Amino acid sequence: MTLRAGILSMLLAASALASAAPAPSCIPIRVGYVDQNRPPYWLGDGDKVPDPPGAGVDLIRDAVQASGFGPCTPSWVRLPAARIKIALAAGDIDLAPLGEMPFYPAEIAIPRDKAGNIDLNRAMHNQVLVLVRTRDKLPPNTNPMQYFRGKTLGIPMGNSYTARLREAGLTLDDGARDLDRNIEKLRLGRVDGVVVAAVMPSHLKQTLDKYKGEIMQLQQPLLNIRLWLAFNDSFYHAHPQQAEALWTWLDTNRNRLGYVMQRYRKD
Repeated sequence: MTLRAGILSMLLAASALASAAPAPSCIPIRVGYVDQNRPPYWLGDGDKVPDPPGAGVDLIRDAVQASGFGPCTPSWVRLPAARIKIALAAGDIDLAPLGEMPFYPAEIAIPRDKAGNIDLNRAMHNQVLVLVRTRDKLPPNTNPMQYFRGKTLGIPMGNSYTARLREAGLTLDDGARDLDRNIEKLRLGRVDGVVVAAVMPSHLKQTLDKYKGEIMQLQQPLLNIRLWLAFNDSFYHAHPQQAEALWTWLDTNRNRLGYVMQRYRKD
């Protein structure tokens, strides 16, 4: 009985220690992203985060929780597209997806290689595609960069690649807030095509299904672009190990978006 009592006492003591052990600590992180409905990556409009929030939000959450920031959920901050870079540089948010830019402010940190150059391997890669009216009977393999010279493309306001497309000689209408409004312009004949970014062309299937064959997607991309998960520089220097781990996780798990996309497929 004494032995059993001793063992029981040890087990109780171990249990008490385990229950008293602190839970894994969390590093609070505020993640900014666009407040426009851009399915399947960012869902909903305005500052409220819907459920489900979109595949892009799911991917960022997975990356944060896998990179040493702790098990807590990030704080989501939805902002107009033009405000995201400003808020990140000012430290109003800690992390945000940013497109390619000619230069990055010193207040923003993106992944670098050992030589200090931008690390292209730790970027997320997107394609810029064009949607057109099916009734226009364009061949699916139409070269959009050539065909749309002299025509007008609708593009949601605030996109980071708008300047690059204008520099390429394309005429853009960037007055509409989101993809749905641009497609409505296309249906009414106010633009000749609509620009949309996608990691894979198949990701637009659900969007196209809404229009029951009225809208189609050209096969050739208009542009290939990169997207960075960028940190506020002060936040990066406060948590460099976790930030570097996040960028490396994205590189190692570059097919992860295809997995989280399953939540948004309606076949």
